[in-house]
Amino acid sequence: MPLVYSYNSNKGRKERNEDAVSVSKNKQGEVLAVVCDGVGSHSKSAYSSNYIVSTLEKEWQDLMFANFNNMKNWLCDKIEKLNLELFEKSQNKNKKMGTTIVTVATFDNQVVVYNIGDSSAYGLTKDNEIDVVTVEDSFVGALISAGAITVEEAKSHPERHVLTQALATKPNIELHTFIDDLNKYDYFLICSDGLTNMIENEEIQNIVRNNELSTAVDILIDICVERGGVDNISVAIINNLGGVNHDK
Repeated sequence: MPLVYSYNSNKGRKERNEDAVSVSKNKQGEVLAVVCDGVGSHSKSAYSSNYIVSTLEKEWQDLMFANFNNMKNWLCDKIEKLNLELFEKSQNKNKKMGTTIVTVATFDNQVVVYNIGDSSAYGLTKDNEIDVVTVEDSFVGALISAGAITVEEAKSHPERHVLTQALATKPNIELHTFIDDLNKYDYFLICSDGLTNMIENEEIQNIVRNNELSTAVDILIDICVERGGVDNISVAIINNLGGVNHDK
């Protein structure tokens, strides 16, 4: 399946960028996209987010898989192992290393999305819908699920940044998993909450569908910066071409 992509990150108005983002292809031409958003209150958050993204990128590029299940199981196991590795490092060094993760990975005509934390993945369908395909591990996410507050109210909630789950904070994690037919989608977009807190879903869809990939990434980031840029902003977009095989 021909897939092209673009990605970028911006520190916004924060002093440093604790996000990390990457998209890469393996030897079969399959794509792995990853965003990690280091927990700002943790002293080694930037280290943890960059370590996870760079490790997954490097290992993915050298791999080939027999089938979809082989691929998704490898990715799930790898995320769990990285979580345990960083958790043990944080305990040994007495340095907190928490980070979110969201990944999109393809094999043939299937796609799997894994996430922990409040970084998000969107699927832009061939029916011109935009679907959130991740589960938010946050205090406000739980309130939304319980019907206690609306999505709009969550954006200004005083505890909107409190996570209920993150990598490297405990030895065992519960990865959220989304699996679907890749051919249902024109695009997948993953991002840190620095994007989702500043822009509406329909704006995202309009920008992605009406611009070249790299331009769309830059426009999304620029809008968030213009609206305050209070957090780091990272975004990656994968386009399912379904016929033409070239990278932008």
